[in-house]
Amino acid sequence: MSDKPIAPPRARRTASLILIAIGLLVPALSLIPLGSIWLWQSGYLLYWTAFALAAVALVYLAQRHLLPEPGAPPAPVEEQPTEDDRGDDDALRFGWSPLEEQAWSDVRVLARGTDPDRITSPEALLALGRETIEIVARRVHAGRQDPVWQFTTPEALAIIERVARRLRMFVRESVPFGDRLTVAQALTLYRWRGALDWAERAYDVWRVVRLANPATAAANEAREQLSKAMMQWGRDTVSRKLTEAYVLEIGRAAIDLYGGRLRVSTEALSGYVSEETAADQAAVSQTRTEPLRILVAGQTGVGKSSLVNALAKEARAATDALPATSAFTPYMLEREGLPAALVVDSPGLGTDPKTLEALLEKAADSDLVLWVVAAHRADRELDRKALAALRAHFAARLNRRRPPLVLVATHIDRLRPFGEWSPPYDLAAGNDEKARNIRDAIAAASADLGFAADEAVAVSLADPETPYNVERLWERIADALPEAMRAQLLRCLHELRDTWSWRSVWSQAAGAGRTIAGALRKESPRSGGPRDKKGKSASNAE
Repeated sequence: MSDKPIAPPRARRTASLILIAIGLLVPALSLIPLGSIWLWQSGYLLYWTAFALAAVALVYLAQRHLLPEPGAPPAPVEEQPTEDDRGDDDALRFGWSPLEEQAWSDVRVLARGTDPDRITSPEALLALGRETIEIVARRVHAGRQDPVWQFTTPEALAIIERVARRLRMFVRESVPFGDRLTVAQALTLYRWRGALDWAERAYDVWRVVRLANPATAAANEAREQLSKAMMQWGRDTVSRKLTEAYVLEIGRAAIDLYGGRLRVSTEALSGYVSEETAADQAAVSQTRTEPLRILVAGQTGVGKSSLVNALAKEARAATDALPATSAFTPYMLEREGLPAALVVDSPGLGTDPKTLEALLEKAADSDLVLWVVAAHRADRELDRKALAALRAHFAARLNRRRPPLVLVATHIDRLRPFGEWSPPYDLAAGNDEKARNIRDAIAAASADLGFAADEAVAVSLADPETPYNVERLWERIADALPEAMRAQLLRCLHELRDTWSWRSVWSQAAGAGRTIAGALRKESPRSGGPRDKKGKSASNAE
């Protein structure tokens, strides 16, 4: 049985395709000189030459009209990145904060505006990488004196490990013979790169010599100029794509580095439970796994507690009808198809500034906010001020993602006509007076409080046993889940990254002590002091 190593499937397949292509091209290329001889002998060479020149001129004019000039890239257009543009599993899993999205936009502008011709040496390639890293660092750590160095040693080692692992897989699977080419062989090929210049000069000499046959030389020259132009266009396109991919990949890694994601391991994040959640789960005696946190907010008397009761009905409502809430009270939600969640009922808004401060503090620990208003009431000044403060709170913290907001309009059964309430109603296109008034009330509340039309849901909680349109609210919560989970992951990431304890410091000190003790044991023998050159201890020699 042979001991020769087997190449990876992708590298083996690529090498096989290269060899097959060579075998097919050699016979085909032999037709060029043989065909030229036949044309010369048959007397058709001048006609073919005229046709070839006309075709070359036509293709050249079409290329100038349709394709951009080499080295003239289109002007970069700054736009917000989408999830597809990121193309990175870690970015999709953790989510990006608005600040990191701005950094990614800067990276994309640099990638599109970089001329591939500037990369003329390994030093130029490294300089482009440094420029990309500096752009991200200045954006993420704006105002810091040394933004480029705002990372820890373990984070630097983690990014080196990740890039090295991805590069190793690329070489093994995508480079023909990449797993067999030694570094010494690669250096030899690099030293012989000058042979290409000599080959090009020799070919130029051959072009001069073949002018002995002008007709054949003109046809060959026209064909080669066409091929050269197409190859140049293809090379520029490929070079631009490779340059963009290089800048984007470094930009992704830099965002992970400066965003603090490498400071927190996946295991620590998956098992993390915030202090707020631990306290809330202790109140409902649940296991410790970080759930989605849903905050229910609004004025007094709009039906917040009734809404919590309607949502928690399938899980564990504390009572048949929850009383008015005087403090933030958590309840566990369990619904098939949705992740575990804590819904937190809040006290009603008031004129006391401390009430608003407490609400903002609780919103910072939440991943989704249900803002409840009464559809039949127009006194929404407190709601406007509180929502403006909440939006401003997160707008000033670009390293966090604002929890998605859902407007819930209650008491729709109290709208005109007052004596009528016979659901269900067609709230989308119903022509009866009740349905029209519900739609108008929802539109007015949404416009008044800065919500889009698809961010508002109308419900009625008059009958606790059969609340109306709560299923539509569940659908809206499910639609908001992706954004809520991004907010949750960023919340946990920042809490973990900025948290330290005396236990971790003690563990690090103990590890340093073990390392020092091990080094001291290697320096001194078990029998006593240092040994002399003959291996005897100094005390015995005396």
